[in-house]
Amino acid sequence: MFKKAWNSPTITTWMSYSSQALSLLGLIPLILKKFTPGDVALWYLFSTIIALQSIADFGFRQTFTRLISFAYGGARDIDTFSPDNKNKVTSTESTGPNIPLMHSIVSTMKHIYKRLTVVLFFLLLIFGTWSMVKPIRSASHPDQAWIAWTVILLVSCVNFYGKIYLNYLEGLFKIAMVRRVETLRAFANIMTCIGVLYFSPSLLNLVIVNQFWALTIILRDITLCKRVEDGLYTRIARQLAFNKQVFLKIWQPAWRSGISGFMSVGLYNLTGVVYAQIGSSPAVASYLLVMRIISQIRDISMAPFYSKIPLMARLRVQHDIKGLVKLVQRGMLLSHLVFVVGFVTVGLFANQLLTLIHSKVEFVDQTMWLLMGVAFFIHRFGAMHMQVYLSTNHVISHIADGISGILYIVSTLMLARYIGIYAIPIGMLIGYLGFYAWYAAKFSYKSLQVNFLNFEKLTSFVPLVILMVYTIFELLLK
Repeated sequence: MFKKAWNSPTITTWMSYSSQALSLLGLIPLILKKFTPGDVALWYLFSTIIALQSIADFGFRQTFTRLISFAYGGARDIDTFSPDNKNKVTSTESTGPNIPLMHSIVSTMKHIYKRLTVVLFFLLLIFGTWSMVKPIRSASHPDQAWIAWTVILLVSCVNFYGKIYLNYLEGLFKIAMVRRVETLRAFANIMTCIGVLYFSPSLLNLVIVNQFWALTIILRDITLCKRVEDGLYTRIARQLAFNKQVFLKIWQPAWRSGISGFMSVGLYNLTGVVYAQIGSSPAVASYLLVMRIISQIRDISMAPFYSKIPLMARLRVQHDIKGLVKLVQRGMLLSHLVFVVGFVTVGLFANQLLTLIHSKVEFVDQTMWLLMGVAFFIHRFGAMHMQVYLSTNHVISHIADGISGILYIVSTLMLARYIGIYAIPIGMLIGYLGFYAWYAAKFSYKSLQVNFLNFEKLTSFVPLVILMVYTIFELLLK
C-alpha cells in the first residue's frame, strides 16, 4: 500500500498541494498578524504577478507537455493529432517512444523558451515595475520592497526557462516523482518562511527565503530529467538548428492555448493588479487575501484530475475511450468535492480565525465569498471538460476563453459603477455561465461519446448539491 501511494500521481500531487493547505493554516495567519495592510497587499500582489507569468509562455507549456506525451506514447508525427486529422487517427502509433520526434520537440522547446524568457524579462521590468509603484509607497519599508521586487523579477525569469524540464517530466508522466520532491521542497519553504515571520519578520526577508526555494525547483527538475528513463533526456536534449516546419506545427495549437490563458487566468489576475492601483490598502489587502485563499483551494482541488492529464493523452493515443471516461469521471468527482469542502470550511471559520489571531486585515463579506465560490466552481467545471477535449490536441480553448473573457470585461465594466467590487465575481459568473462552461462541456461529451445526464450524475451532481445547500444556509442567516 505504501509503495502504491508513493508512486501514485494523484496521492503525491495531493501531498504537494497539501503543503498549500499548510500555508493556509500556518503562513497566512502569521502574515496577517505580523504585517501591515500595505505589506499584506504588496505580498499578495507579488503572488499575483508571479501567477501572471503562466500566460507569458503563450500556451506552449501545455502544448509541449501534451506533444511529448504523444511522442513518448508512440505517435508517428505531430500531424497525426492536428485539428485536420483529429478524426483520422488509425494505426499510426508504434509500440515504443518515438525518439526522433521527441528530439525535435525538445529541441524546438528550448529554442522557443529562450526567446520567451527575454520577452518575460522586459514585460516584468516595464509593466511589472509600473504596477508596483503605488503599492510600494504604502509599504512599511519602500526601499526594502523595491529590493524584494528585483529579486522576484530575476528569479522569475530563471524559473520560467526552467519550465522546459518540467514539461518533459510531465510529458513522460513522471508526476509522482516530481510531486514527491515538490512536497519536501514546499514543506521546507513554508517552515523557513514561518521561521522568518517569528524571528525576523520583514517583507524582504520573506521574499528572499521564498525565492530561494523557488530556485531549487529548477535543480530538482534538471536532476530528475537526467535520471528518468535511463537518461533519455540527455540523449535527446542536444539542440538542433531551429526547424521552422516543426515550430509551425507546434504553434498551431499553442497560440490558441495562449489566448485562452490570457483571457482566463490572465484577466482574473490582472483584475487584482488593476484594483491594487485604485483601491485603498486595507481594501486591496482584503481582496487579494481572498483571491489567494480561493486560488489555493482551487489548486489543491486540481490534484486528482490534473495529475492524470498526461495519462489522458496516452489513452487517447491508444483509443481507450472507456478507460478514459472512467479516469475522467473519478478525477472530476474528487476535484469538485475537494474544492467544495475547502470553500465551505473557509467560509464557515475564516472570520473567527482572523479575530482569534488579531489580524490587521479583514475577510470579505459572505456575499462576496459566495459569489467567488460559485464562479470558481463553474469555472472548474468548464476547465476540466476543456482539458478532456484538449487531449485530442484540437484546441478550442481560445474560443471558449475569448468569448467568456469579453463577456467578463464588458459586464464588469458596466456593473462596477453600480455595485463596486462585486462586479468582479458577477462578471465571472456571466462569462462562465454565458459561454465557457457549456461550450467546453459540449465538446468534451462528444469526444467521450457520453451525454450530460449519465456523465454528470457521477461527477458534479453531489458537489453541486453541497454548494447549493451551503449557499442557501448562508443567505438565510443574513
